[in-house]
Amino acid sequence: MKASKRAQGIQWLVMIALFAVIAGMAIAQEPPPAPPDGMPMGGPMLMSGPGPMGGEAFDGKTVKGAPLTAVFLTIRETTLADGNRIHNESQSKVYRDGEGRVRREMGVNLATTATGPVKHNLVVITDPVAGTRTVLNPDNKTARQSQHTVRPAGKDHEGHPGGMGGPGEVTKEQLGTQTVNGYQAEGVRVTRTIPAGAMGNENPITVVTERWYSPDLQIVVQTTHTDPMMGKVTTKLVSVTQGAPDASLFQVSSDYTMQKSKPGDPMFMPMQPRQ
Repeated sequence: MKASKRAQGIQWLVMIALFAVIAGMAIAQEPPPAPPDGMPMGGPMLMSGPGPMGGEAFDGKTVKGAPLTAVFLTIRETTLADGNRIHNESQSKVYRDGEGRVRREMGVNLATTATGPVKHNLVVITDPVAGTRTVLNPDNKTARQSQHTVRPAGKDHEGHPGGMGGPGEVTKEQLGTQTVNGYQAEGVRVTRTIPAGAMGNENPITVVTERWYSPDLQIVVQTTHTDPMMGKVTTKLVSVTQGAPDASLFQVSSDYTMQKSKPGDPMFMPMQPRQ
C-alpha cells in the first residue's frame, strides 16, 4: 500500500513537471490566451477533470507549411518557507512537419524529500492527419496511443474561472510587441486571483502566466509562470532551425510495444524514479 501511494505521488510530481515543460512549448497559430483551465500548474490540489495531455490546450491549432526544429530550456525555481531554494533545469525539443504533426521530447528532472531524484524522458507525438496522439516511454520502450481531435481553426481556447484551474477571477492583459530571444513576439499576461478561503488560504493567491508568441515562427518563444505554491517556471526558446525534420520522428519505432488507450485516460509515464 505504501509503495502504491508513493508511486502515485511520484506520478503527480512528474505530471506537474511536464505541465511546466509543455506550457512553454505550445505550438499554435496565435498566442494562447491562457493559462487555460487545464494548465494552472497550481499543484495536485487544483487538478481535476480530464486526464492530463487530453485537452487541446496543450496542442493549440494545427500549423501547416511551417516545419521546424526547436530547443527549449525550462527553469524551475522554488523558495521554501525556510528560505532554502531549489533550482532545476531541463531541455526539451519540438519538431513540427509541414502537415502540422508535432513531436515533443521532454525531460523531467526534479527532486523532493519524498521521492528523491526523479529523472525521466517522455515523447509525445500529435498527428492531426491520422487523428492520434501517441505517448512514448523511452525508458521501457512502450507507447500508448489514443484518438486526437484537432481543434477547428479560428477558435481560441479561452479559459474559464471555474474549470480545472480551480476557483478565482481571471484577467487577461495584452503586453504589445517586443523582441524576445531574438524574435519579434506578441505578449499576453493572464492573472488568476484565488480569493481568501477558496482553498483554505488565509489571503488571496495570485498566479500569473506571461507568454510571448512569434507570428513568424508560429510558436511561443517564452513562457513565465509564477505560482506562490509551486514557484516560478520559465520556458524559453534556445534555438530553432526552420525546415522539415526527418519523417521518422513522427512514427513509432518498431522496437516499441504499442498499447491502446481511450481519451481521458491518465497520461502514460514511468511510475518509479530512475535509479
